[in-house]
Amino acid sequence: MKKYLAYLLSFILVIFICFFSFNIFLKISFNKSFYSLPNLIGMNLEQIKKVDSIEKINVTVAGSDFSDLPVGTVFKQNPSPEKTVKEGRTVRVWLSKGKDNYIMPDFTNKNLIEVSAKLQEDGVKISKVSYTSSNLPYNTVLATTPSLGQSTQKNKGISLLLSNSNSVASVEVPDTIGFTFEEATNELISKGLIIGTIQEKVIPDLEKGIVIETTNIGETVPAGTIIDIVVSY
Repeated sequence: MKKYLAYLLSFILVIFICFFSFNIFLKISFNKSFYSLPNLIGMNLEQIKKVDSIEKINVTVAGSDFSDLPVGTVFKQNPSPEKTVKEGRTVRVWLSKGKDNYIMPDFTNKNLIEVSAKLQEDGVKISKVSYTSSNLPYNTVLATTPSLGQSTQKNKGISLLLSNSNSVASVEVPDTIGFTFEEATNELISKGLIIGTIQEKVIPDLEKGIVIETTNIGETVPAGTIIDIVVSY
C-alpha cells in the first residue's frame, strides 16, 4: 500500500513539474515571439531606424498624403501603436506630404510654362484649363480659380483661364517612361504641356521616383494639354 502511494505521489509530482515547465516555456516563448508596436507617428524614416528593437518588425511605406504633420513624417500606421504582433510582422506606414492648404498667388499675365513649373514645385495640380480670345500672347494666364489670395486644397487642384490665338500650337507628347520624375516634368513642361494628376505605385526592385506611365504618349495634342503621370514608389 505504501509503495502504491509512493508511486501515485511520484506520478502527481511529475505531472506538476511538466505543467509548471510548460507554462514557463509558453511565457518565455511568448515574450520572444511577440512584440508591442511602438508609436511611429510623427517620426521620419531615419528616426524609425533608431527605435529600440525595431528590427523585430518590417516597416514598409504604404503611401503618402497630405496631413498636418511635417513633410516626410509618419501620420498613420497599421497595425496601430501598442498593438501586440508577432515578430517579423509587416507594419505599414504612410508619410505626410505636409499641409494641404494653399493660398493662391498672382498668376495673371504670366506664361503657362512658368505657372505650371511653380505649381509643380508647390505640389499643386492643375485640374482644368480653358481658353478664351485675348490680345495677350498665347497661353498667358488671364484668371485662376480660386482667385488671388483665396485658400484651396492642393489635392483639389486649380483651374486656369488662358489666352487663345488664331492658331493653337500643337505638340507631340514625348515618351518619358523611365525618366526620373524631375526629368519627365522638365521635358513635358518644356513642350508646353501641363502636369496633371501624379500617382504613386509600388514597383518591386525599381527605385523610387521613376516614371512608369503617362497619358497621350506619341499623340499630337494642343499645347496646354494635361498629362497625368504614374511614378514608382
